[in-house]
Amino acid sequence: MINLRKGVPIIKKSNYVFDESANTGMTVYLQTNLSAPQPLILIIPGGGYNFCSEREAEPVALAFLAKGYHAAVLRYHVGEFRNFQAALNDGQLALQQIKQIAANAAIEVDKIAVVGFSAGGHLAAAMSTMLSEKPSLCVLGYPAILDSFAEVMQVQAPSLDQQVTATTPPTFLFTTFQDNVVPVENSLLYLRALEEHDVLFEAHVFQEGKHGLSLGTSAVGKNDPRFAQWFDLCCEWMEINWQKTSKPAEYPDVLTMPVGELMRNAANKKILLEYFPVWQDRSRYKIVRKFNLTELHEVAPQIFNATILQQLQSKLTMGEGAN
Repeated sequence: MINLRKGVPIIKKSNYVFDESANTGMTVYLQTNLSAPQPLILIIPGGGYNFCSEREAEPVALAFLAKGYHAAVLRYHVGEFRNFQAALNDGQLALQQIKQIAANAAIEVDKIAVVGFSAGGHLAAAMSTMLSEKPSLCVLGYPAILDSFAEVMQVQAPSLDQQVTATTPPTFLFTTFQDNVVPVENSLLYLRALEEHDVLFEAHVFQEGKHGLSLGTSAVGKNDPRFAQWFDLCCEWMEINWQKTSKPAEYPDVLTMPVGELMRNAANKKILLEYFPVWQDRSRYKIVRKFNLTELHEVAPQIFNATILQQLQSKLTMGEGAN
């Protein structure tokens, strides 16, 4: 049991072993005197697949615990056991184990966020793009993304920006322009992929700061007050997105639904492209995708005229279909 400080709930700490020979598993920290279930934050430390960095492990878990969340730290295949697929399996096992634990604990199973640093960010991004059952939110700290950097880490993995789809969870990314280990290009290309697939994201590229700052506080021996802002920004962002998860958007009819959401339905997409073939040009489609048809009528009534809107209202559907 851990008592962080006066006024903070007692924490129950438990260890789960996945592969004893490779020293893989998960440490779970549960709040024990909650009045209501809370989200869980799964932390994945970095270390270039050589080791698991301690400053990106329990200190980060304690910080999230102090915010009232449950937390867990994943130990995955590294060092002589390094193997990308094995590490990805570790991530999958962790998510499955958390759901099993939730049956007897006050965990909101639909609110599990993964937070990965550096190589741990690589694994977190892989879990968010390559697993069938994904975390609800993804947080990436100075992540390795590209296959060129996977080669540096001596693991065989694809460029994860190429794995992003519309099912990738909303993502919070923080890094520094001056990162002296993982080039900022890794983050920028991942963000570009998120934008291409209309995945919600928030990003903070701090100008200064070397690689591996973790929390950026004295607790991890890397005091950088400006960089340390990422943590509170991240917690605020998670709450905003979990509120959206709890309250899905509702639209009175198809004319008030954003074009981008209408296009998620394959039948709708076919109809809309018949009316507006120019939207096959991705750059032009991006201009309109966040507008609804009523708004487009107000902006450009000569193109989105009342007759066309009336026809579309009778043809389009509200539900999502295979795309």
